[in-house]
Amino acid sequence: MVNNKAMVDEKMLTEKTKEELIEIILGLYKENEELKQKIKEEQQKRVEKFAKSNTTKKRKHRPGQKFGHIGITRHIPNQIDEVIEETLQECPDCHHPLANPVEVIEQVQEDIIPAKVHVRKYRRHRYYCACCQKVITAPYHPQHVPQGYLGANVLIQVAILKYYHCLPYDKIVELFRDMSGLKVSAGGLSQALARLSRWLGVERQVLLESIRGSPQVHADETGWRLDGKKSWVWAFVNDRLAYYAVDRSRGRKVIRGVLTDRFKGVLISDFYGVYFNLPYRKQKCLVHLLREFSDCSKRDNSREYQENYKKIKRLINDALRLREGRGHMSKIAYLRRVAAIKQRLFDFMTYPYRNKNLQRLSKRFSKFWLDMFTFLQDPAIAWNNNLAERMIRPNVIYRNRSFGNRSPRGAQAHATLMSLIQTLKLQKQDATVFLKTAFIAHRQGNLTPRLSIPLP
Repeated sequence: MVNNKAMVDEKMLTEKTKEELIEIILGLYKENEELKQKIKEEQQKRVEKFAKSNTTKKRKHRPGQKFGHIGITRHIPNQIDEVIEETLQECPDCHHPLANPVEVIEQVQEDIIPAKVHVRKYRRHRYYCACCQKVITAPYHPQHVPQGYLGANVLIQVAILKYYHCLPYDKIVELFRDMSGLKVSAGGLSQALARLSRWLGVERQVLLESIRGSPQVHADETGWRLDGKKSWVWAFVNDRLAYYAVDRSRGRKVIRGVLTDRFKGVLISDFYGVYFNLPYRKQKCLVHLLREFSDCSKRDNSREYQENYKKIKRLINDALRLREGRGHMSKIAYLRRVAAIKQRLFDFMTYPYRNKNLQRLSKRFSKFWLDMFTFLQDPAIAWNNNLAERMIRPNVIYRNRSFGNRSPRGAQAHATLMSLIQTLKLQKQDATVFLKTAFIAHRQGNLTPRLSIPLP
């Protein structure tokens, strides 16, 4: 049938005139061009659709420095440890002798010398004093760690890698083996850090006393695992100090145990219930409040909720602007405006809402409303708890990689070393130098604390 059809089409074409054949060919050419155009448009649509699905949000600003910015390169070190001359005596092509160089191309390059294990043997000599009639022992060398198989440099580096860089013990073991050839076990490092933390406990006590005397303290907590059981890491921090505690409890007894009745400052926290009914001045984190209002607004589109969401945002922004403009008005005018802010909050809290989300939030206000605008009384008080969330973040990273602690001794080591390292970083001190100096001094019998806390 196909052959018959082809024969019929060929017969029909032979009967056509030249003009008719030209017209048929032009029609076919036009149809072919239209099909090509449709295929091209379809391919373009697919490319645009694919590109749109794989692009991220449009950048607000062009990446990189502004046009005309002067480029900055790495600073050349002041001290050059080694100079290597790259010279030629003859031409590599024709082997003709070369005279003095016409130009010298210089390049400064920084590199790391591979580490190696340095083994020391300390020999303490003992003498008999005929006058005192007793045996006298030579003092310790400044680098001597009594009764330890690992030197102070190793122990401090393990502490930094563990509690600042949040590496698990297995990774630290591999790092020491690959970088220097030092062979240690994960269990040995764990026990060594426990001993290190015990000798540095006097420094942590200085932190605790300083926290209790601080004008303001940010507090937060996060989940933890202690020997496989649910526990908590508590953080008590300010812009100079970081104090951590691991406890099985999430109750207010932990806060009372750390701060005690000696704390006379302001406790800044979120709206968690354990921070209620404490004998301290308090400031609630307004960022937490705005975040919860924002999250509810994504699910609740009712007119009542959206209007009151705008109202509470306007109230908080007015309070922040009032604090910023405190120095431009009289004390009486400022106190009058503070009273007006608190009255607006009281009205917001006591309004009979029909919306369930507003009923829940207004109930929270009735519990904490006296602690929401404490920052208006003292401009130095923070109005959010962002600092505590940032400072508890290292514990979250540690937990995700090491899953908490296996024993109370490990929890104590975590609290002590994390507290000291994070405090030293806040104060921009060299944690390696301080921890090494303090540990060797305490280990050799000098238990005088070396941590000095600057006055606020």
